[in-house]
Amino acid sequence: MGNRTYALLTGLFIILLGSTVAAVAWWMSGGQTQRVPYTVVSTMEVAGLNVASPVSYRGVRAGTVTDIRFNPEDMREILIDIEVDADLPVSQGTWATLRMQGITGLSQLALHDEGDAPERLLTRVEEPARIPMRPGLLDRLTDRGEGILDSVERIGASLEELTGADNIERVSSILANVEVASERLKDFDQRLDPILDGLPVLTDEALALLVELRALAAGLQGLPEQFDALTRDAQALTVTGQRIGTDLREDVTPALARALDELAATGIELQSLARRLQDQPESLLRGPKRPPPGPGEPGYRPQ
Repeated sequence: MGNRTYALLTGLFIILLGSTVAAVAWWMSGGQTQRVPYTVVSTMEVAGLNVASPVSYRGVRAGTVTDIRFNPEDMREILIDIEVDADLPVSQGTWATLRMQGITGLSQLALHDEGDAPERLLTRVEEPARIPMRPGLLDRLTDRGEGILDSVERIGASLEELTGADNIERVSSILANVEVASERLKDFDQRLDPILDGLPVLTDEALALLVELRALAAGLQGLPEQFDALTRDAQALTVTGQRIGTDLREDVTPALARALDELAATGIELQSLARRLQDQPESLLRGPKRPPPGPGEPGYRPQ
């Protein structure tokens, strides 16, 4: 009886333990939420990624990897089937990268979305929607590391060529020329000191000349106004002269002409008087001698 009871208790314990393990595994695998399938397409290596590897969305665990295989239509592509939470906002702009998990060498799939194409990416169990994979941080470092190694190799080759015997002689010659140039520069510096000492005097003279030039410029600025005033005075004088000429021509000239005519007539009369006085001086007292009577006048005598 005791053996049967022991066996029964043992069986119940095993069943309970198995159920607990199954429940924990189901909970940890996300079985408590509904999930939908997607397929991540990669053209890069997926080292460290396995079936059941976690899938995160912007750092939050949201699903698992269910299968990894090559694309039978294009062997350069690797198809990674995943299942994520149905309420996950997977859009047409969502993309995936491969991320390392600590130092274990294992990888996980990380989904990213920058919101460039917010339209939801619809998927079906029969034909899961595809999400592209982009190079992750490790891939970029690897690519850049190869470029850095190539650069280091080129630098090493250049250094090796630079340290050759011919180049060492050239460098020595260059250093010798630099030393000669330095001595010449030192001598030039010594010759330049007296010139630099005389610069303050030249500067003072230049400032004085600048002051005189400014004064001359200020004086020249007033000349246009004086020229304008002189021009206005000349114009006024010209108008006055024209007005005087007009008055002389209209008023004075006719009167002067009449006076000259009268003066000419007076001169003729004076000339006639002078001749008469010359011929008949007594006429000044007696008056002019009357002419002899003519025909028909009293006292006329025919000759």
